[in-house]
This record gives sequence, structure tokens and C-alpha cells, in this order.
Amino acid sequence: LKHWRNVALHLETKNQKLQKLLNFTPDPALNYISARVIGDPGRVFVRSMVLNSGSSSGVREGQVAITGDGLLGRVVKVGYQSSRILLLTDINSHIPVITERSPLRAILVGDNSDRPQLAHLPAITEVTVGERIVTSGHGGVFPPGLPVGKVISVANGEIHIQPFVDMIRIEYVRVVEFGLDGFLPIAHGSG
Repeated sequence: LKHWRNVALHLETKNQKLQKLLNFTPDPALNYISARVIGDPGRVFVRSMVLNSGSSSGVREGQVAITGDGLLGRVVKVGYQSSRILLLTDINSHIPVITERSPLRAILVGDNSDRPQLAHLPAITEVTVGERIVTSGHGGVFPPGLPVGKVISVANGEIHIQPFVDMIRIEYVRVVEFGLDGFLPIAHGSG
């Protein structure tokens, strides 16, 4: 253990020196707001959840909702004591992602099923079943590297994803501020 501790300390020092050399700007400190799911409308045309935290707790539109397993969605409506999350499976959800093995850019498109699809992939693409999908960071709404899901089927030009988050069993959610204020309008007085 002492050997691995020394290796880690050496790598940390080296990393700090290289970051300084590159004039690297570190990611801002993350602020988490934990909330309980109090409503899951689960309608045919809407895939969303209602949380028991709102603007009084610091929740804002555009913030990212995650669980310990990965990305759940984003906050789309905020009241004083509650907020609504648009799930990544909703038909209105379009999330820039990449494949982890061969970083191909794509858009994860919700279709109101439990298995969203990858769209807008390059014409010559080889995606394999089991490949992990993470957020790309493009578009400025989601930070890069958040776990989303894995490819479960590639057939007839359609690539379906199994989200890492089990949307049926969610009780608690973390709403995260990733410091992406420059990309999203700040809602004033929403309720």
C-alpha cells in the first residue's frame, strides 16, 4: 500500500506541474442538492419525475439530475418547493454523447420507451453491443464523461441503449450544478 500511495503522490505532483504548464483551468467545485422523487407521472407522452426540492433549495432549470448509477436527465421546470426532471428516455430529450471505446459522436434520442436510440452517427460506424455511452460535453448542457448506458442492440440501422439508471426504482436524485451558466439562460422568478 505504501508503494501505491507513493505512486499516487508522484502522479498527483506531475499532474499539477503539467496543468500549470498548460495554464489549465480546473473544473469548478460541484454543488449537489439531494432530493426525493415525489411524483412519477409516467404518462404515455411524457417521461418525467417530480422532486421535493425547488428554488428554495437552490434547484435551477438546466441543472443535471444524476443517481449513483449515472445520468437521469435534466431539470426543466422549477417551483419554490418542487421541480420537474425531463428523463433521458423522454421523446423531447436529445443528449450529445460519445461511445467510450471509439469516441464517436452521436445524439441520444429519447423515444418514450425504456431503450433510447443513438442518432446522427457518422455513415461508416461500427458500434458493438456492450459498448458504454457517456456524455460528450458538446452543447454545454451536460459535462463530458457522465455515464449514460450501454449498447444493447444494433440492428436495421438502429442502435438502442440500456440506460445505467433503473428509472423504475429511483427514490433519491442528486441535482448537480456543473458551472455551465454561460450556456444556459437563468430563469428568473419561475414558480
